[in-house]
Amino acid sequence: MLVSSNAYLPPSPVAPMFLLISNITKAVNAVVTVTTQNKYVVGQLLHFSVPQSYGMYQIDKLIGEILYIDTTNLIFTTNIDSTQFDTFVTPSTYQEQPASAASYGSRNIYNFTSLPFHSINGMQGN
Repeated sequence: MLVSSNAYLPPSPVAPMFLLISNITKAVNAVVTVTTQNKYVVGQLLHFSVPQSYGMYQIDKLIGEILYIDTTNLIFTTNIDSTQFDTFVTPSTYQEQPASAASYGSRNIYNFTSLPFHSINGMQGN
């Protein structure tokens, strides 16, 4: 019997790689509604990918910080001022690229306040 010498690494809580966006408000602090439960946290940075067919193309490629999270309604309040942006719309036809938000930068490695330290390989430390 062959026994593996690789150590078992317990799963580590991670945020999804990206979240699909169903709405973004025009506001001093844009409110973003997503379609999936997630583990994103206040202070985390988001990179937006919003094709022109979704209307609010001005937010495309911007980086915003999460200021508030409503986990019940899957809503993030961000520090992006979208008051002068076009209105977000959901296209009536199929789009190859959906509107999405993804974590951005090393600041998003883990939640300092409620999760233990996580090294790059997912192992927990102190």
